[in-house]
Amino acid sequence: MAKDMTAHHLAVQAREIANMKSKECNSTSEIAGINLTVTPNVYSGGIDSKLMCQVIKILPSDSVLDLCTGTGIIALKAATLGANRVIGTDLNPSAIKAANLNKKKLGLKNIEFKEGDLFEPVKGQKFDVITINPPYTSKKPADKTEICFWDEDNQTTKRFFREFKSHIKPGGRVYFAWADFATEPNLPIELAKLAGLQVKLLMQEKNTSGLSMFMSYQLIGV
Repeated sequence: MAKDMTAHHLAVQAREIANMKSKECNSTSEIAGINLTVTPNVYSGGIDSKLMCQVIKILPSDSVLDLCTGTGIIALKAATLGANRVIGTDLNPSAIKAANLNKKKLGLKNIEFKEGDLFEPVKGQKFDVITINPPYTSKKPADKTEICFWDEDNQTTKRFFREFKSHIKPGGRVYFAWADFATEPNLPIELAKLAGLQVKLLMQEKNTSGLSMFMSYQLIGV
């Protein structure tokens, strides 16, 4: 049964990737009350994005870093909630293009998007809040479109847990998304434990088929 479900989710992801690559013009999507422009080769977002937008707590003085930003939805939400400064990073140049289009559409001045691998674009900087919605499936991506879903050996998540402490201010807040169909369902909890931290489940929701559960967590003890 587990193998059947793995094959099912891989097939769903492959179809979504094919759809992203076949698009010839921009489309729109609505998540957490924000109307998004979605460019070709960018994932429009889903339940995981919505949950992250619902659970993040933002103060007016906060600096926020959103990793794997995609359309920019979580970073955009943080900016609309009144954060002082927001940066979103993504390795996919098409995602940065989409995020900047959404920034312009919303007329936001307290946010910027940078192309690069995780923390690389913000080297030496620290933030009050860090968010990440990483890929969940251990599969080698063929290009930068596929990295939204596929990540060989879950290296993105493993690197995040190795590196985030260098970029979070004392007493800061770290939020991350995960799903029960991930190749390693307990990986974030295990990595948090190795880092001397705990995780708190903030919200979870099944998709419409009932076959997938998406979760949003906060790291405790940062």
